[in-house]
Amino acid sequence: MSARDSVPGAARAVAALVERAAARGATHLVTPEMILTGYHASFSQAERDRAVEEVVRPAARRARLTLMLGAGTFVSPSGRRLRKPLNQVLVIGPDGDIVGAHSKTIPTGGDLKWSTRGRPSDLKVFRSGGLVFGCLICNDFWATPRYTALPDLNLPVRLARMGARVIFHSIASGFDRAYLDFHTRRLEERAIRGRVWVAGANAVNNPGKPVNAPSGVVDPGGRWRIRAPGRGERLYALKVSIG
Repeated sequence: MSARDSVPGAARAVAALVERAAARGATHLVTPEMILTGYHASFSQAERDRAVEEVVRPAARRARLTLMLGAGTFVSPSGRRLRKPLNQVLVIGPDGDIVGAHSKTIPTGGDLKWSTRGRPSDLKVFRSGGLVFGCLICNDFWATPRYTALPDLNLPVRLARMGARVIFHSIASGFDRAYLDFHTRRLEERAIRGRVWVAGANAVNNPGKPVNAPSGVVDPGGRWRIRAPGRGERLYALKVSIG
């Protein structure tokens, strides 16, 4: 997906995507990083909460679909108001209830200027729609050199060891093509090392430039089962058997 100009507009776009995905038989859907609130700290928490409660959760409930929604929040896991927001994936179950959330654990240096880092100790797996899975956000997966001052914690393999069979990856990686091969190979390598499926969605915010990390599905052998073009909005679906 590409970013929208407002939180309500983004919520409507996500709800429409949920409806389209359900029509294609999807049971789980992942969106790009911070797609609901925008990739910044200037969103309204109240507007964000209304969008989730009034638009996105009802859409997931109607579709009977588990949604991994990229969104910011100024509310900590303990309910405390934060000065800088968490960059988060909100997991919404097929009954519309919130299953949990993952906060970006390896933010880039640029991220740290406006967002709060998620705690590595909060890493968890989720169970929804008959699937055990984990969620990661962009740099969590690959710890891109030069952009990352924090240590690479190899979170995909950690999640696999915790029992995840699939990792849903919300991305907003940008357009510097020097990193395309690195991101692509890292997706393949860590799928192999963890023996997990990886399903990712990148933000395609510039129609004139392809993104530098592919959206798609990588199997536990490191093979791309679906790889979306680097430009333009797409809905891709893949039916797999995960024992």
